[in-house]
Amino acid sequence: MAARLQIKHKLLLWFSGLVGLILLAFSTYVYLSYVDFRQDSFTTRLTRKANVAHQVLGDTIVSHVLASLPEQAEYLYAPDNTPLYSSLHGQDFQPTPEFLAQVRQEKEYAFSFSSPSHQYPKDGVAITYHSPDAPGEYVAIVTAYDSNGYTRQYTLLNSLLYGNLMAVVLVAGLGLLFASRALAPLNFLIRQLRAPGSQAASFRLQASNPHDEVGVLAMAFNDLLTRQEALAASQQAFIAQASHELRTPLTTIKGWLETSLDYDSDVTSLKEGISHAAHELDKLTELTNGLLHLARLGGITPHLDRQPLEVMDILLDVIDTVQHQRPQQRLSLDVGEGVERQAVPPTVFGNRHLLRTALVNLVDNACKYSAEQPVALRLTMNTDQGIRLYIEDQGVGIAPADMQFIFQPLIRGSNTQHIQGFGIGLTLAHEILQLHQGVLQLLPRPGGGTIAEVSLPLLKG
Repeated sequence: MAARLQIKHKLLLWFSGLVGLILLAFSTYVYLSYVDFRQDSFTTRLTRKANVAHQVLGDTIVSHVLASLPEQAEYLYAPDNTPLYSSLHGQDFQPTPEFLAQVRQEKEYAFSFSSPSHQYPKDGVAITYHSPDAPGEYVAIVTAYDSNGYTRQYTLLNSLLYGNLMAVVLVAGLGLLFASRALAPLNFLIRQLRAPGSQAASFRLQASNPHDEVGVLAMAFNDLLTRQEALAASQQAFIAQASHELRTPLTTIKGWLETSLDYDSDVTSLKEGISHAAHELDKLTELTNGLLHLARLGGITPHLDRQPLEVMDILLDVIDTVQHQRPQQRLSLDVGEGVERQAVPPTVFGNRHLLRTALVNLVDNACKYSAEQPVALRLTMNTDQGIRLYIEDQGVGIAPADMQFIFQPLIRGSNTQHIQGFGIGLTLAHEILQLHQGVLQLLPRPGGGTIAEVSLPLLKG
């Protein structure tokens, strides 16, 4: 049931409940304080009456004068508990020997007792005194019914109950108004989301106050919409570019095969046509594998198989792989002094296959765009918790205008169109390094070329 309530109703219940509890606690304190005050003040009056009563002893005339409290009654008892005096109203209290003994022990004793003809108990005070003519302790008792005090106490109780009830009703009404006003900005956002134009790609929320929490929420939602719009545009561009890239080799393959079927009459020409088609088919296979690999990375993060990996072991494997693919390419590896001073080999925590793929793509890219100029690898310590790899080539470099798009799939530099490639390698490397909490930066190299800077966190020992 609570899950179905709107926020304003929950706020109303909490607000009213808290205010009601505060009022109840305060009212209870006031009522109990008055009860104690009534009891103490009436007991004080009874004590004064008892101190006077034993002095007049059995003088009934003076006793009538003293009886200023409702249903006041006086009792006097000798040291042997013999009754010496009882007023006309002294018909509903009969002290026991144990009671008189307790009075003599405490010297002054306040008490209350039930009276059949009253809703509330009657109060009394008993004191001890000495007579100059006889030894021993006498006991004087005065009882009365505090009708005025109990009436005020009952009136106070009713006033507090009805007052609290009215206060809770008033608080509930004000709380509903407060909750509605407080949630008005949220309702304003909801109405915008439900409006017909909210399905448009350019839709953005408008906040009544951009500086409060609801305004910050609207801005965060708008930022999310902007990122989603950019992602959707990127995906559409990727699909369009991928379709174009896939269509090109397919068209070329079809052209070579149709030409061979229509015009190649000898085996040599036929083999040449089929060879060109097979070469284009290899390019198509490479492009398709790259696209599949890139698409697969999007859902691999939760299931990434990780293990401790020595950085030097991976680097030597990468260099050996690239050197085998490009036997004429000159590669060098420089290991910094900070790396050599490490007590244990620098180790990262990640997936060996993916990390190796990223570094192979980076080194192979450097070789491909270097026109067989030397490519240098340099490994240094970034901090005590990180390592940094520099891959420097002496190629054509990256045009400044291309820097912001360089990691997007199927996007190639404007000065690299004469070099074969699909624009997937850098994207793959960038995505894989992000999965390993790493950072990839492409920087211009002084004198020409590009520096690929890879930063990776080390495995904590």
